[in-house]
Amino acid sequence: MEYLIHPKGKLVYKKKGIGPEMFLIFHGFGQNHQDMLPLDEIRMPNQCFLFIDMFYHGRSQWFDSLKNLDRATWVEIIRMLQIKENFTQFNLIGYSMGGKFSMLTYELFVNEVKSLTLLAPDGIKTGLWYSMTNYPNFIHPVFKRMIFKPNRFFGIIDGLNSAGLVEKSFVKFVKTQLETRSHRAQAYFVWKVFGGIQLHLGQIIRLARNHQTPITLFIGSHDKMVTAENLDRFSKKIPHLKNVELPVGHGQLIEAAVEYLMGER
Repeated sequence: MEYLIHPKGKLVYKKKGIGPEMFLIFHGFGQNHQDMLPLDEIRMPNQCFLFIDMFYHGRSQWFDSLKNLDRATWVEIIRMLQIKENFTQFNLIGYSMGGKFSMLTYELFVNEVKSLTLLAPDGIKTGLWYSMTNYPNFIHPVFKRMIFKPNRFFGIIDGLNSAGLVEKSFVKFVKTQLETRSHRAQAYFVWKVFGGIQLHLGQIIRLARNHQTPITLFIGSHDKMVTAENLDRFSKKIPHLKNVELPVGHGQLIEAAVEYLMGER
């Protein structure tokens, strides 16, 4: 494993391959870099893949939970990574939460990004996990109580499920992500520290159209978390975007995308 140290955090990543064509790969919420390793199957001999553990995931650390991750800090981190690994231009691949960070990186480094591959990205039509981070700071104690004393919250979710107001897949996702105290703590600090990160979607669309950056968007037709309908308005505004819909749910999209990309060769 490789790592770099920023004053606000330690970023750990797995480096696979050597070559001039660099890929930065970001995983989803509750995962780590290992969940993205199936993508190594598509790596070509001249390519280098950096599988990154996001802060509060895997071995990466954020040093002070009272300090939010902001755009300026993210720019500093990516610049440090460019210097350490000796690259300028790069490609981006991101799944779910990692898709949001891929789009953020694209927005901030558009002149250096060669391609953008998004797998069920968060941040286009915001879902529950990031909606919570957008609330004012005085709401955070409510979320903290929910995370560390979750029984009432689970009761509400079960009630909404019984009434047919939320999908069973969503209930399963929530309970899986919050099943242990450590998972709940992770969720709370991710919401708290990443909450200030907001995408400027209009700007991203303009940049993509002006630069004609190759963009591939993978969507699972059975995905209840990030739906094709939610991404439709965004994708239609980028005429050259390649939209790939695969017959899987949210949790199976990484492997399905790898299989699709292998078949494209």
